[in-house]
Amino acid sequence: MSDDILDNVKKLLDAEVGDIKILEQIKRAAENNEVISNYERNYVAKLSEQHLKPPEPELELEPEIETPVESIKEEISVEKEQMEKIEQVTPTQTIVELKPTYFRNKKFMMIGGGAALAIIILVAIGASGIENFGTGLNLEIDKSSYNSGDIISLSGNSKTTLGSTISLFIENSDGEQIWSEDLKIKDNGTFSTLLIAGGTGWEGSGTYSIKAEHGSEQLEITFSFNNS
Repeated sequence: MSDDILDNVKKLLDAEVGDIKILEQIKRAAENNEVISNYERNYVAKLSEQHLKPPEPELELEPEIETPVESIKEEISVEKEQMEKIEQVTPTQTIVELKPTYFRNKKFMMIGGGAALAIIILVAIGASGIENFGTGLNLEIDKSSYNSGDIISLSGNSKTTLGSTISLFIENSDGEQIWSEDLKIKDNGTFSTLLIAGGTGWEGSGTYSIKAEHGSEQLEITFSFNNS
């Protein structure tokens, strides 16, 4: 107990609080193992409670952690797998019925009606399964403008007879190729992918282009990119 009183008295003297003479007297008594009265003990205890409370610990704020690019790429990979599991739906083809133009001359009526009938037959045959009838290369993105770090959703469709894979490229405003990917085309002719707008080659703002090459067909679309 004397040691506790001695430590508190020293701290009070260092803090220059209380009656210096009384505290010096209590200090000498504690150092010499002399009797310390209850009054002196209560005096030291009261001053210690008022002036020697330990400071409350400061709350440490957790630093904000930026999501690394690798984590975003993993999320994109998961989204790609989910997109590939979506049930493939064959686009509905509409048969357009063409009505012949009627003329007063019966001969013209027969010719016009025969031509219209032939067109209807061709459309019906195409709808029943002739491949690549009226189809071509198509390419779409979800937005016309992107900022650094945005996710670009790219999709389209093409003729399956041109091959099972399609090559996609992105060029920056300086004409440099900064991204490429070969995608497998589904049985219904569709394809899709996701990518991050940013990284090497994406330093400058401006108009960027996406190019698609599938067999003998090529297509190019553009979008705006802002790196500020």
